[in-house]
Amino acid sequence: MSRKYSIGLFIATIFIIVLFAVGYRMSYNRALEKKNAQTEQEREVQAKPETGYYIKDTDGYVTVYLADRKTVFEYTTIPTAELPGHLQTELKAGIKIMSLGEVYGFLENYSS
Repeated sequence: MSRKYSIGLFIATIFIIVLFAVGYRMSYNRALEKKNAQTEQEREVQAKPETGYYIKDTDGYVTVYLADRKTVFEYTTIPTAELPGHLQTELKAGIKIMSLGEVYGFLENYSS
C-alpha cells in the first residue's frame, strides 16, 4: 500500500513541477513580449528625430522639440534673456537643427 502512495506522490510532484515550469515559461514569454513592444516603441520615437529638432523659447527658457514642434525632447535651464538678441529672435520662431550632436553642441555653447 505504501508503494502505491509513493508512486502517486511522485507523479503528483512531477505534475506540480511541470505546472510551475509551464506557468513560469508563459509569464516569461509575456514579459519578453512586453519588453519587445516597449523597445519597438522606443525605436519609433528615436526614428522620428532623424527628421530634425527645433530649439525654441518656451516660457523664457530654451527648449528642444522633436520635428513635429509639439513633442518636447528636452527642457533646459538656459534662460533666453541671457542669449544674444539675434538668437532670441530666432528662438521665438524656432531654430531647426538636423542632428542630435548639433543640438547638444548648441546647448553646450550657450549653457553657463
